[in-house]
Amino acid sequence: MQFARMVQTEDKAWPLEQWLDENVLSEKGSDITKVGTWAYYAHKFQRFLDTDRPEFSLFTDGNKKLSFKAWSVLPLVTCPGAGECAKFCYSFKAWRYPAAFFRQAQNLWLLRHATSTIEHEWMYLPKGITVRLYVDGDIHDIKTLAFWFKMLELRPDIKAYGYSKSWDVFLDWHEVGQPFPPNYKLNLSSGSRYSEATRRQMMELPCTRGDFLAVAIDKVAAKAGFKTREYTKAVRDAVGKRVFVCPGQCDTCTPKGHACGLESFTNVPIAIGLH
Repeated sequence: MQFARMVQTEDKAWPLEQWLDENVLSEKGSDITKVGTWAYYAHKFQRFLDTDRPEFSLFTDGNKKLSFKAWSVLPLVTCPGAGECAKFCYSFKAWRYPAAFFRQAQNLWLLRHATSTIEHEWMYLPKGITVRLYVDGDIHDIKTLAFWFKMLELRPDIKAYGYSKSWDVFLDWHEVGQPFPPNYKLNLSSGSRYSEATRRQMMELPCTRGDFLAVAIDKVAAKAGFKTREYTKAVRDAVGKRVFVCPGQCDTCTPKGHACGLESFTNVPIAIGLH
């Protein structure tokens, strides 16, 4: 595997293997055999780099909030449209769990160097499922967008949806006359660096479902919890217009599934509270 693999820290640039050896794998008290430690998962990631064989599931089964298959990569470094959202990005919280970090790193490497591995896994996904592209990270360039649209064309039985702030990537695709797969729905995430004019252009794309807004609410309303009157009112007041309030758990918000991926919710703003 011949390519430049470097890690940039505050004081120097490290070859990736050296950084893993000196800062993770050889860390005092670390144990590469102990599941759950950074050393254990860093060792798995290093083995992936040496063998080209993925050590982490490419598509995860999700959790109590994500009851479908999900794809993720490293956040921010794949988010050219990030603006204010970089200050409150929830994806970094996942790095409390080293497996999440190294899965994201593995998937990003595969996107850049071995898309055939992703395609193989994609073609073996169960029929008729829903996939979220992405939970963490974003579609960072037009080559990546083309890859996922090709995958969706190969599997028209799969319904996919996502949230993106990479609006220039989608607009460039549209500008050159490329089609959008009918089995993909896009939510426009708030907090991007783009203008309202660009947002209006995005709303005209055939793949766009509508806005997904993250709004600040007070701690009292947040503590009350999803689906309570206090929380719902706080979110609607923060948006200042009629919205569908996200209940916090996908696939439970409507009888037909997740609103963010439904055709019937086209142009309906969906909002969630932050505190």
